[in-house]
Amino acid sequence: MIDYAVSSDKVSTLLLGGAVLIGLCLASFYNYLLFHTLVEFFSVVVACGIFMIAWNTRRIIKNNYFLFVGIASLFVALVEISHVLTYKGLGIFPGISPDIATQLWIASRYLQSLSLLVAPWFIGRRLRAGWTIAFFLTLTSLLLTAVFSGNFPACFVEGSGLTPFKKGSEYLVCLLFLGAIYFMVRKKEAFNRGVVRLLSGALLCFIAAELAFTLYSDVYGLSNAIGHILKFAGFYLVYKALIETVLARPYDLLFRELKQSEERYRRLYKDTPVMLHSIDRDGRLVSVSNYWLAYLGYGKDEAINVKLTSFFTEESRRYAEEVVFPEYFQTGYCKDVPYRIRKKNGEILDVLLSATADRDDQGEIIRSLAVMIDITERKRASEKIASLNASLAAKAEELEKANLELESFSHTVAHDLRAPLTNISGACQGLNELCADTLDGKSKKFIDYIHDETLRMDLFISALLDFSHLNRQELHREELDLSEMAAAIVLGLRMREPERQVTFTLAEGVKCLGDPVLIYSVLENLLGNAWKYTGARDEARIEFGVIAEEEKPVFFVRDNGAGFDMNQAHRLFGAFQRLHNRDEFAGTGLGLTTVQRILFRHGGRIWAEGEKDKGATFFFTL
Repeated sequence: MIDYAVSSDKVSTLLLGGAVLIGLCLASFYNYLLFHTLVEFFSVVVACGIFMIAWNTRRIIKNNYFLFVGIASLFVALVEISHVLTYKGLGIFPGISPDIATQLWIASRYLQSLSLLVAPWFIGRRLRAGWTIAFFLTLTSLLLTAVFSGNFPACFVEGSGLTPFKKGSEYLVCLLFLGAIYFMVRKKEAFNRGVVRLLSGALLCFIAAELAFTLYSDVYGLSNAIGHILKFAGFYLVYKALIETVLARPYDLLFRELKQSEERYRRLYKDTPVMLHSIDRDGRLVSVSNYWLAYLGYGKDEAINVKLTSFFTEESRRYAEEVVFPEYFQTGYCKDVPYRIRKKNGEILDVLLSATADRDDQGEIIRSLAVMIDITERKRASEKIASLNASLAAKAEELEKANLELESFSHTVAHDLRAPLTNISGACQGLNELCADTLDGKSKKFIDYIHDETLRMDLFISALLDFSHLNRQELHREELDLSEMAAAIVLGLRMREPERQVTFTLAEGVKCLGDPVLIYSVLENLLGNAWKYTGARDEARIEFGVIAEEEKPVFFVRDNGAGFDMNQAHRLFGAFQRLHNRDEFAGTGLGLTTVQRILFRHGGRIWAEGEKDKGATFFFTL
């Protein structure tokens, strides 16, 4: 039916056009002036019609090509009327030369071709209508003044025909029309395809007409008549492109950008990979995106005009109808509303729904624009994290209790161990004092050995207690001057063994952030070890410094003491691990373990490099 109707319209248009052309041809044989006047006035009517539509729609159209051509058409029509009124034989201006009408013709051709050539430049650009009218008014006035004052070049000499200027102008106008076609086709995305075809056809008719107008020697001649028929056809196509299109299909020309924008929005709405939907005031779905349908597994006929809440679980349906919808239809807005929605296969999804309202001119809500985000996996992950956190908290509590019990146990054991140690130590001292005369040298030596071992055992217990307290001690960070700390520790070492000759090199101005008590313990351990392991050196050297790294500074303590085998470096920081004989170097085996634990608590680390009998370097960060 539709195709048949379209075909019938085309046939009717062709028949009508053919009849008009035949009528014009007959009129040209009957009365050439009548023929000429009909053709020119048809052109004038079309040009004025274009101006009236363009001018009255200038505030709503975005395509300034149409507005520019419309304004130019008004002034082309003015020159065309002057051309008709001055045509040879019409008698309105008795005795006027036929050259005047020809000059006015050329002036109108230049005006029209140039305006069509320039018009595509205004697509997407601002056009000041008032200034444009002023420009064309000035240009037209200058042209008319030049023609009627005799200052326009001669175009027609009666008896000899067209002048070279007239013929050259016709060819130049043909080139201008070709340029107009070229620039219009380059900007064809701004026009409906049918409009481009019609305008291109019109401009080709104008070009053919101009070529015909280069051949006549008599203003009533055949080539002149053919040129006017072609001009009539060109203006008829202009009428079809710019007037009929506006009146019958305004969205193809005046509101093409709006139409394209609407189509882009509709395509974006349907094809964007997000669950979009709209509901009316009754809560029924009026539109859904393709992704919405595909994600939930429903067909379009299963969703449109169906209440949105029918896809919800019962609990979500009640929440939507009793809480969310009343508030939404009052405010026109909701954000991240949690719902549970059922897919076609029965699977339940957790979603967050956000919506805004589309209102009419009275401010009443007519539909919503809503988006749903599937948070099922996110919710499951969140629940799993919450469960893990709860489990972790429970384990942390158990660990805290175990630590408290261990600490209590350590204190008890320390107390219980120290009591007999004190007794043994006291007994050894008593034996030395009471039986000094009767004990031989070997017996005294055994008693002194037992006494020394009890003291070492007491020192070992103290170290264990300090290590057990370390994890529970709260950090108090502040800016520390490590250079001053190191100097104080070195002073203490020298005072304990003033007879030793040790060269210390301490970097100045070394600072950091840390707990003053714990960081002092780190330096005391490292410098104390360096002092201890260089005891056999005649020229001992100990250095404290810092290396500037990109991430964080690296501090170090270096000595030229006993060193260690790098193959045994992994044992350095283990509890009770010793790389040297205790008879050679005293110690509990917990010093470096304590240092490592303190640095870990500060977010740092420690490592060492060394060579047996050549010294060691301990590096650490905070």
